[in-house]
Amino acid sequence: MSERHSRSVLFPGIGPGGQEKIREFSMAIVGVGAIGAAAAELAARAGVGRLTVIDRDVVEESNLSRQLLFDAEDAARVAPKATAAQGRLEKIAPETATRGVVADVTPGNARGILAGHGVVLDGSDNFETRLLVSDAAHSLEIPAIYAACVGEQGLLAVSVPGRTPCLRCYLEGLPPAGSAPTCDTAGIVPTLPPLVASLAVTEALRIAIGAEPSRGVLSLSVWRDGFRSARSFEKAPPRVGCPVCARERFPALESEAAAEVVKLCGRRSVQVAPSARERPDFDALEERLARVGRVRRSPQLLNADVEDVSLTIFSDGRCVVRGTEDPGRARSLYDRYVGR
Repeated sequence: MSERHSRSVLFPGIGPGGQEKIREFSMAIVGVGAIGAAAAELAARAGVGRLTVIDRDVVEESNLSRQLLFDAEDAARVAPKATAAQGRLEKIAPETATRGVVADVTPGNARGILAGHGVVLDGSDNFETRLLVSDAAHSLEIPAIYAACVGEQGLLAVSVPGRTPCLRCYLEGLPPAGSAPTCDTAGIVPTLPPLVASLAVTEALRIAIGAEPSRGVLSLSVWRDGFRSARSFEKAPPRVGCPVCARERFPALESEAAAEVVKLCGRRSVQVAPSARERPDFDALEERLARVGRVRRSPQLLNADVEDVSLTIFSDGRCVVRGTEDPGRARSLYDRYVGR
């Protein structure tokens, strides 16, 4: 056992045997944003033997205040997050086999990317991907850890197939488009993501050594009234009507939850159409987007100028992103500003 992990070995809950199990353990992290980047570094430093980090986006200057692993040079050269993370992790923990995957997780590739890992940590930025990761992990019988934060609030849930509810049990479906705040509209306490990541990786290490997973959903608040935490659904069984837990169906893998992204011919525009075609919450969207750009609204649509693009959100849930021809960037902008 190397000196690097001597303090973990001294802790009775881990010991030499537990540290060896961690060394043999593998972990996939979906989304190398604020939570995912911190989690990847913590997992590598803790001695996890194999890490796969997956992200479709690039490093931007606005990431640097809260997304560990990245620096100003990464932002200047517009480095893919997964590639930049892999390079940094190889320097931090050379003994950890790290692989960066630059990809959007989709119903077609999710199982292939996640297969063969001991746990999946979901740090993605939209509910479609979160449900897809949860469904894919359960179909592969892999434990999944859901971790999220926005504003001052953080959430964490561990799901073990056959033993605990899945994420779909807790959510019971996608929230209405535009109803949930995102970091790009509500902001975030910059120290919150590493805190949530630390708790998530702690759960991953417990899974690695064979400890009983924590049950229920842990919620944190860290600012207005100081640090507060609560745990809900501790004794809740898998939901009776859940297609995943009750019927072994995986709706997200059947593309039921996949957004349609279409490049519009002849224009620098991309249309993003979520699967749940329902009227967005224009009141909530207008309030949030007005903080970051110019907003115009009519009964049929809401238009907002953010960054170097224009977002037009229609009453049927479609969003046209004008100012880019890149479908991946359009989807990323939709997730960040409209949200799911």
